[in-house]
Amino acid sequence: MGNCGGIPAAQGRPRDKPPVKDPDTSTDVSPSPGAEDGTGGTPALRKRSTRLEDIALRVGVSRSEVSRVLNGRIREGRSVGRAKQEMIWQVAREMNYQPNRAAQSLARGKTDSVALLLKLDSRRELFPHYHEIVGALTYTLNEWGLNLMLVQSDDDQTPTLERLARARPCDAVILTDMQVDDPRPDLLERMDLPFMIRGSAPRPGLTAVGMDNAAVGYKAIEFLKRLGHRRILFQNIGRSFMAGQRRWEGFQKACEEFGLTDSVRYEDMFYKEDEMYALTRRLFSEADPPTAIFAADEFAAFGVLRALSDMGIAVPDRVSVLTCLNARFMRRIQPNLSVINVRQDEVAAEAGRTLARILRGENIEARQTFLSPILEEHGSCAPPPAR
Repeated sequence: MGNCGGIPAAQGRPRDKPPVKDPDTSTDVSPSPGAEDGTGGTPALRKRSTRLEDIALRVGVSRSEVSRVLNGRIREGRSVGRAKQEMIWQVAREMNYQPNRAAQSLARGKTDSVALLLKLDSRRELFPHYHEIVGALTYTLNEWGLNLMLVQSDDDQTPTLERLARARPCDAVILTDMQVDDPRPDLLERMDLPFMIRGSAPRPGLTAVGMDNAAVGYKAIEFLKRLGHRRILFQNIGRSFMAGQRRWEGFQKACEEFGLTDSVRYEDMFYKEDEMYALTRRLFSEADPPTAIFAADEFAAFGVLRALSDMGIAVPDRVSVLTCLNARFMRRIQPNLSVINVRQDEVAAEAGRTLARILRGENIEARQTFLSPILEEHGSCAPPPAR
């Protein structure tokens, strides 16, 4: 039978409209019954959540000011002061304010993500210091409502950075393992992609947070000299790295100051565990081997300890061993090594906080910030044996 007049079959009851996302909350706003047919219904929240108006009421500012602060759109000289900004963020956390990230990202052109470039070899192994860096950055950025994105890159990071600049899957990049002639800051400035350096900046005018590696080099020699050592092996990471160059500068200063220029051996050609194992065995097969060794990192220290153990040479009775604490697991190995703590997690956390403040719209001076190393004595260093 045909349809004899009336409402066509395809036009039955009007379809419910899909919910609309409020970009300032994580709640769906759906039309309530009657809202569309004139029977007096009004839009209602399915579930009440904290709104910008709630925060504004608590703080005593306008809704638009709260939105500008939380979305990083601070107007220099026109927005509320630093104390009021901090109060807005504090109240937002107390009221468990949860913005709709997807809607905000579309509206603001922001992703709330920060990229950290990593280089993995074919064994897919990370150097120990990266574990500290990733953990500290993830935790710190999360406190500021940001996500850490790990990006694999090759030795030449230019193609990766260009891809990030085109696609913009992140709001900023964190650079690490800086080279003396590092091209990445200039490249990112040309591509207008914000970045932060975790380490030593290769030139002035860049925002960077790092370890004072000149103090690391100086402190290693000063400490071993204070114990009475003169025949010292100082193993460094390559001087093509900013960290290695600055350690060398501190090492040179200490050697000249303490009159050790002719008795200390400097080495930066060997840095892998097996290479340091072979170098240690060779040195202790010669006359007048070192009475103290400074190993640049954990892997180098493992190579030194393994060689000394295989040769039956006791630490610290016959030789003192000092290294850098890049990863906290070093405190668990035996013998418990004396270390210069380069505070990888603290450096990364401070870099994360600084970058978060920049992305939030704060005016941060572009300068280098250094944290100081801490010497921790754990029994692997002692005065040299009597001859």
